[in-house]
Amino acid sequence: MGCTSSSLVNQEYGNEMHNDQISDPFLIYKKNDNLIDQQLSMRYKKEKNQIKLLLLGAGESGKSTVLKQLQLLHHGGFTHKERSQYTQVIWTDAIQAMKILIVQTRRLCIDLDCDDPINFPELFDCKKVVLGSKALDMIDAQKAGGLEFLNEYVLKYSEKSERKRKSKSTGKIHSFITDKQDDLDSKDNEYDFSDSNSEHIISPNSGNSMDEISYQQRRLALAKAIKTLWQQDRGIQQSLDRANEFQLEGSAEYYFENIINFARIDYLASDTDILKGRIKTSGITETDFQINSMEFKVLDAGGQRSERRKWIHCFEGITCVLFVVAVSEYDQMLFEDERVNRMHESLLLFDKLCNSQWFANTPFIIFFNKIDIFKEKIGKSPIRKYFPDYQGPSNDVDQGVKYFETLFGSINRSNRPVYMHRTCATDTKSMKFILNAVTDLIIQQNLKKSGLF
Repeated sequence: MGCTSSSLVNQEYGNEMHNDQISDPFLIYKKNDNLIDQQLSMRYKKEKNQIKLLLLGAGESGKSTVLKQLQLLHHGGFTHKERSQYTQVIWTDAIQAMKILIVQTRRLCIDLDCDDPINFPELFDCKKVVLGSKALDMIDAQKAGGLEFLNEYVLKYSEKSERKRKSKSTGKIHSFITDKQDDLDSKDNEYDFSDSNSEHIISPNSGNSMDEISYQQRRLALAKAIKTLWQQDRGIQQSLDRANEFQLEGSAEYYFENIINFARIDYLASDTDILKGRIKTSGITETDFQINSMEFKVLDAGGQRSERRKWIHCFEGITCVLFVVAVSEYDQMLFEDERVNRMHESLLLFDKLCNSQWFANTPFIIFFNKIDIFKEKIGKSPIRKYFPDYQGPSNDVDQGVKYFETLFGSINRSNRPVYMHRTCATDTKSMKFILNAVTDLIIQQNLKKSGLF
């Protein structure tokens, strides 16, 4: 201990002290105490100048897309690794999205042109190509995320996983703190790919040049089949109009329109691709930004039910909560529980968070996100069908959003203000304006709290 203390004092005061002074226990204690006070003061000043922004919301609301926009604005964009990963994931999701549409169209009793080999032989062949394809044989799974990606892939798309989710659907809306059974269920859903599927971890185009050509040709053939079905099969288009009745990637239409790009083995995802694509947030990610000379720490927490048990670990010391609501999902059901409306789940989550003791003095900002999709669907899917007390016109976008703004506003039982914004998180131009306004607001709130404004 004596050696450590002497060293600590010498680091701070150099050679100014004589040997007899260094050996004085009281002096050593005093100097070390002063040094600790200085370090604590420096840490306090640093934390005082740091703004902690917590992104919360239900699964698929668009939280991570907001974070991506912050990366574009203040972090220099995306890395080569991120672009490569999104290319693989989007390509996989596009294949599965077309398979899902074919299957769901039949379940909805919509006629598929591709089921008619006599009148539509080309579409019939395209359907065979799509349904006969195996997405995991068409990607470099290592670039997509390895075993973690494969786990998520099976949870999203396997028939076994779908049956399991449906059998466990309770119809109950959950708060942000889940019970032990949820933890067990999430572990139950995990798959082990360490042996049986290990071949998918190896890049499928790692052989000779002829193998690469064959692999590229197979990918392009599959991409053309998907695009042909998307453009020419009337049943597929009709099914997409009813996508709220089943689980489908929100950006499926974008994937189909750009499918030829994603099929190229040398393609790297663009900024727009990454904003449209989705990789589920697992756990809590922390990203640091320097905005207007202030240090921002943004925490993005996974929104699905199995992830919410982790939220409480990042509640302390939060400057502002940014709660994201997918306003377009008023007519959709949760992926985790297909008997629960997504908007109902978001309302309960906001209630629990906004009125929680954890955030008694924390300002809240709500992003009513996916406003672009909301505009497209409101005329086809009446709000009143899912929220009977809505009294506005069935196709009035402004009145529709105001209705949900009022619902969320009425939940706030505290005296703190709740700031609301309508957003399209995939639109970089509009998000730049909104995020700049929001960060300015957060900085001003932080200065007021610190007594500096």
